[in-house]
Amino acid sequence: MKRSLRLGAAAALAAAAFTSGCSVGPAKPPTTAAPIEQSPFTLPSPEAVRPRAPLTGLETEEATKSKAAVIVPIEVGTGAAAPVGLDKADVVELEFAEGKLLRVAAVFQSTPADKVGPVAAVRPAEIKLLNQLQPYMVHNGTPKGWLDLLTLSKLAAVTPAKKTGFTTVSGRVFVNTGTLQASAPAQQKLLASLFQFGQAGEPVAMGATPATTISIASPGKAAVTWKFDTTARRWQTTLGGVPVATANLVLLTTPFNKKDVKALDREVTMADPIGKGAAQVFGAGQGVKATWNKDGFFAALNLLGPEQSVVRLTPGPTWILLLPSTAKVTVS
Repeated sequence: MKRSLRLGAAAALAAAAFTSGCSVGPAKPPTTAAPIEQSPFTLPSPEAVRPRAPLTGLETEEATKSKAAVIVPIEVGTGAAAPVGLDKADVVELEFAEGKLLRVAAVFQSTPADKVGPVAAVRPAEIKLLNQLQPYMVHNGTPKGWLDLLTLSKLAAVTPAKKTGFTTVSGRVFVNTGTLQASAPAQQKLLASLFQFGQAGEPVAMGATPATTISIASPGKAAVTWKFDTTARRWQTTLGGVPVATANLVLLTTPFNKKDVKALDREVTMADPIGKGAAQVFGAGQGVKATWNKDGFFAALNLLGPEQSVVRLTPGPTWILLLPSTAKVTVS
């Protein structure tokens, strides 16, 4: 029994020695660690993420995002005056209309233009294709049947009768889009963009291939040729004697309908961008075959690349070309 007590006491003493650093003597005073020298380097403050213009994907000011889009229709060719102000447009719809006539509907949202025109009648194609932008529609001399469609769209519209923001030169009407933006009805807010945008240099879609020249030949019209300028990073051509440029080209093959319009005293040819069809999309020196669909009058326009891949445009302005199935597109 006494031997067991002595063994137990020895074990307890050994455990105490182990837990105290294997020493049963007085504890050593703690050592003081040398101070750590702080590095003079400090991380920079993160840059604020700037807002993007909804129709171009370019950096802009926060206030710009809420501005209304203003659409101005313009006729090109058949003796019409040279178009003015297209260089400030975010989006331009180009329609291959009857005879040698070309029509554009220019959309101004991020950058105002002091003078745009000559202002023409609004046609069904621009109402159908662009109504998702909830734009302020400018027009002049629109026949009643097309006015009925504009009324159906519930878009706010303005004519030169308002006078504020309009000027007349040699019988032709021009408009200041900045003035109209400032006076646009409160309900005319940009609800959605037309496209998605990628980063600079990013392919527009899966399977994109290099492209530097696009030639479009439509029966009865002079060929329109776009060339990509590697310095300006823009597709360039001449329209109505005026040089124009854009970051993106979206070619939509759509049905075209003919109709006698008594107010114009002629038969007109009009694109119908509702439904679906083939498309070609071109960004910065590259292009890809795609498809488009717009399921209804108030539906959004959708673009899909090969294998249902997402199409992302190059940040910058975009031209949308509405082409008949008889148009021939040559890409090199």
